[in-house]
Amino acid sequence: MTYTPYSLCPLDSDLLAESLILQGCHPLPRRRCFSKTPPKPPSSLPHNPFPSSFLDSNVIWNKYPSCKSFSCLAKQSPGLGFDLNTEISKFMTYKTELDLPIPQLLQVAKSANSVIRLGIDIGGATGTFAARMKQYNVTVVTTTMNFNVPNNEVVAMRGLVPLHVPLQQRLPVFDGVVDLVRCAHAVNRWIPLTMMEFLFYDVDRVLRGGGYLWFDHFFSRRMDLSKVFGPLIGKLGYKKVKWAVGNKTDSSGLKNEEVYLTALLQKACVKMRIRYIS
Repeated sequence: MTYTPYSLCPLDSDLLAESLILQGCHPLPRRRCFSKTPPKPPSSLPHNPFPSSFLDSNVIWNKYPSCKSFSCLAKQSPGLGFDLNTEISKFMTYKTELDLPIPQLLQVAKSANSVIRLGIDIGGATGTFAARMKQYNVTVVTTTMNFNVPNNEVVAMRGLVPLHVPLQQRLPVFDGVVDLVRCAHAVNRWIPLTMMEFLFYDVDRVLRGGGYLWFDHFFSRRMDLSKVFGPLIGKLGYKKVKWAVGNKTDSSGLKNEEVYLTALLQKACVKMRIRYIS
């Protein structure tokens, strides 16, 4: 990463950094240049994690080639988390067996005499899950990459914590301190199997005993779920609280025999899991 020390960092440094991170060059070395910030940041940010709109002035749009405003992003990519009219209803409604609304999740924990206070949302895009959990007094940090859209900026705008880390990195969290880990759409069949296994065991490392692991709409082919991913998840020895499988369809219907899995699993103590697995 070429730059001039004690001057402004080059504009392409963020895009280059993310490209290197995604290829496994992480953590990147520290630099001695000044990162750019928006020229006119607002004096205050909204306390509501679901504001009426995101402020364009919080983003350096020159970094992003496709859009120069949030209204453009909402129209161009309506499913990426920038359309607040869509985001505000997420995680609150129950439409199919694959859904797990937050009130139901919290009720499950309460019925088990457990508590959810701290969580990690892996691959959480613009932080909508963390935003909704904040309204239930649950602190959730979001791991997210930008992929040429301002995901990290939006998470921060909502008063939440974005962790700019890839899936292959060890989670920057101490052992056994979180109550919930949600694996979002970024955790799916495209991840190499060995890397996925390391990810699962790192999730296990940060979860406390009695904590919950939530696979939210994990997709794969039906045969792979039964022969590959199901057994891989089973190695953790967690208690199945919810295990729902449904067809993954698109505009053209069912494709490649793909299915969704929504699973809520509860971590037991190590001795119980070893006995269960063996």
